[in-house]
Amino acid sequence: MFHQATKLIVITENFKRRAVCDIIEACGGTGYTLVPAGGKGLHRFHATPEKASIVDDFANIKVEVVCRERTNAEQMAERILKECFQDYPGIMYLENVEVLRPEHF
Repeated sequence: MFHQATKLIVITENFKRRAVCDIIEACGGTGYTLVPAGGKGLHRFHATPEKASIVDDFANIKVEVVCRERTNAEQMAERILKECFQDYPGIMYLENVEVLRPEHF
């Protein structure tokens, strides 16, 4: 009933959101989920929406996309790294997931 898939997770500043989503769509992604993100990393503490942010574009966002094929998720990640993260911070990782309706991915 469940089918193997790969989820690409991208955490970056909100102003890079559109570029990341454009790459996902250009690589054949059929959809994605956007979630406000916060926490502490190498550079500093990143507030979540519950706390005041000086500039909304500098708030962090998590973008999640599920792909039927791992190679597709890897292709997206490579383009995002090359086109979005050369001069700006960002984190990406892959997770193995199981989906109910693979035709949606």
